[in-house]
Amino acid sequence: MQLFMDCGFGLGGDMFIAGLAGLGCDFAPLEGMFCSAGIDVSIEIRSERRGGLAGMRADVRWTGAQPLRHAAQLEQVITALDITPAVRGRAVNAVHRLAEAEGAVHGIDPREVHFHEVGAVDTLVDIVGAFWGLERLNIDTVVCSPLPWFSGTVCCEHGIMPLPAPATAVLMQGKPVTATAFREELITPTGALIVDSAADRFADGPEGVLLRGASAFGSRPEGGPLRLFLIEPQSHRHDDIIYTLETHIDHLTGEELGHAFDALLQAGALDVLFTPGVMKKNRPGGALTVLCSAERLAVVEEAVIHHTHTLGLRRSRSTRVVLPRGKGTVQAGGHAVAAKEYAVQGRDMSRAEYEALAALARRTGRSLPELRMMLSGGDEEAD
Repeated sequence: MQLFMDCGFGLGGDMFIAGLAGLGCDFAPLEGMFCSAGIDVSIEIRSERRGGLAGMRADVRWTGAQPLRHAAQLEQVITALDITPAVRGRAVNAVHRLAEAEGAVHGIDPREVHFHEVGAVDTLVDIVGAFWGLERLNIDTVVCSPLPWFSGTVCCEHGIMPLPAPATAVLMQGKPVTATAFREELITPTGALIVDSAADRFADGPEGVLLRGASAFGSRPEGGPLRLFLIEPQSHRHDDIIYTLETHIDHLTGEELGHAFDALLQAGALDVLFTPGVMKKNRPGGALTVLCSAERLAVVEEAVIHHTHTLGLRRSRSTRVVLPRGKGTVQAGGHAVAAKEYAVQGRDMSRAEYEALAALARRTGRSLPELRMMLSGGDEEAD
């Protein structure tokens, strides 16, 4: 299932949660998970009407004083939630991404960044709720409209700041923007973070069969709606523009190269490959090849330079053929395992996700080859 985000009037974390609720996601179970993890919070979803348009509002409320939390403490809360490994991993990565953006604009270590919004309860619920809601609605692809550019000022804990807020501007880097006359905050840092972490690509509009839509309002009384649409993609393959970045590496240790792999994938690279070889002066080295989408090109290029200290990159543009894919489950040893679903020559296929299979291996003590043989129709004995 595909989600199209029409952000022409802005985007905030609360607006995104409200929009997912309007599409049919019930956030009551998530509220219970936060309470079980020691965060006494309520997620109130209600209808609202503005300017003749009906939409949804989401309010996050809590009881008692909340401590000032840093990214590591937010990660501890997320880890304590009874959510899937996929949602947990995406939420943790998003929190650290936000800390990196805030640290960059304020000139401090990301580990020292503290979140002002009453212990970051709002931010925490918005981030976890975004990925949890996407999973609950079985959304595997998020397409976003170009982001509206706005100006003006905003008053925060650091004083009067220009708009877009500095951290928002960092998170908007590499995304398409369009000029507007608005002099108010249309996109909050959390809203920009959701786009940065969840959007797979950008387009002026959706393609496929429109199933349903929802409008969501934020806290600004005169603010326009965020509109979300559920789209069933057309069932045929399509062409996609990608970029290949290449550079030769002979100056990094194995540990540094491995860290660069992880960092590049987190930055949005589609794939990373290292081909070993022998370079000038008979030094061992190799070719680093990174694939990325057009929308993530600037961010991934900067990440390659930052994490490898290469002095040059080769860039080439090409077209790839993309098969439609969806999410499902397969059985391994009596356990349901998340899988990618697709079709080849009219035949439906399922491929187990590595992360889900690895998590099952850790949980059951079975090896990955053993579980893979079960997926192929071998031993199906339940634990």
